[in-house]
Amino acid sequence: MGTSDDALVDRFVEQYVATMEGVEPDLDRLITEPSGLDAAGMLAAIGHPSLSVPGRQPIALQLIADFMAPEGSIYFDAIYGAMPGQLATRRWLVPTMASIDFIQFVPQAPHVLFDDGLGGTSLDEWQMVAVIGDERMPLSRGVSVRRYRDGWITWACDVYDTGVFRVPPPPEAGVEAAPIPDWPRTAWQPDPSVPETRVRDVDWDAVAAEFHPSESVYRDPIFGEVRGRDAIRSWLADVMPKAGDVVFEPLGPLLDDGTTSVQEWQQMAVQPDGSRVFMTRGTSVRRRRDGLVVEATDYFDTASLFDPDVVAASLAAGSTMTADDVARHRSV
Repeated sequence: MGTSDDALVDRFVEQYVATMEGVEPDLDRLITEPSGLDAAGMLAAIGHPSLSVPGRQPIALQLIADFMAPEGSIYFDAIYGAMPGQLATRRWLVPTMASIDFIQFVPQAPHVLFDDGLGGTSLDEWQMVAVIGDERMPLSRGVSVRRYRDGWITWACDVYDTGVFRVPPPPEAGVEAAPIPDWPRTAWQPDPSVPETRVRDVDWDAVAAEFHPSESVYRDPIFGEVRGRDAIRSWLADVMPKAGDVVFEPLGPLLDDGTTSVQEWQQMAVQPDGSRVFMTRGTSVRRRRDGLVVEATDYFDTASLFDPDVVAASLAAGSTMTADDVARHRSV
């Protein structure tokens, strides 16, 4: 996997900017030779300070697209779904992100580069912030997981709750929100090398015991923030048995460097006949200090959970969760 050579990355980005500055983005651009950077180098190049200079966002977006493997790669976005390959990624990423240049992605923790034995996997947690004039409006928190193989990015998944984007602005705002697609129906293939998690088989008291007694927080798009071991234990003990027969199928390996771990998954509702219905796709991040969990964040999109077919499947799987259960635990 290696580590980034700052001088090498600086030269690479300098030459890239010099080549792309003032050039209209080419949405048909196809790069077939890898950049020569390893995982650490690509990660450093994507976050290079010179690419955050005003007016250089299109260059930064082109760079990300250039790093995607020409074929066999996937870029998933919680609103737009999965883009297969470099060209599809570029044709979506560059114009779409340029149209929302008023949104900033503010890091919430230092990024992590895991040695997965195959080339590296990176983790970034961020907060979307809409900057309109002097106003800064926090939007969804999100997470990006990227896998690096043979000089390319082969997997990039941005997961966040799209619910805030699906609520029309109030009439007094005087603006009309652009329509966005329905939640994406992406067919994910579970990783057979990683055990799945069946909610009803989990010892949730043991899970809560892993949290720091006072300096811990569990973040969930539905319930908000639950703080402290006792509150987390009470919440888990109350709501998880009401989820019904739910399975979390892994969409990749569990990566853990001792202080940070990440697991990608899809939540499935097990039906009375044994079949499974997709509920949502998520990514879980855990950060530890002195062996105890101090931050746990489950990133997923709530939009699919409110789909009538998914609601019906959840009830068929035995869910007894109610709005009162959510209100009882949800932080304001």
